[in-house]
Amino acid sequence: MGIMKDALLKAGLKPTASPKDQNAREQVAKKKVTEEVVHQQQRNFCEECQQVYPDVELYHHRNPTTEAEWLCVRCADRLKISDTCRKTAQSDTSIKKMFRREHGATMSPSEIKAQPQSKPKGPVNGNR
Repeated sequence: MGIMKDALLKAGLKPTASPKDQNAREQVAKKKVTEEVVHQQQRNFCEECQQVYPDVELYHHRNPTTEAEWLCVRCADRLKISDTCRKTAQSDTSIKKMFRREHGATMSPSEIKAQPQSKPKGPVNGNR
């Protein structure tokens, strides 16, 4: 076998890479992945309308018509949830200072970050 290989190499034929070598991936240790990757840094899924929007924020409210806490601006305005119930300023529109409410006054992100984080009262759904 070695003689045939030497003869082919001498004739000018080059060995090709095996398909396994082409598909080989760098092995990454699990610790390295968990240290570098931040999962769900920003949340953009509205639990009320089941849509993805850039203006979703966390609201701790007592509105009996919905159990959703992560609401887009449109749903929060439609449900007449005050902006004082908003607990985060993490959305794209809030970061770009474009977050505006039609129902009542809009709080600035600095006011929201200064609020003490309190948990909602009453029964809590385990999926929240």
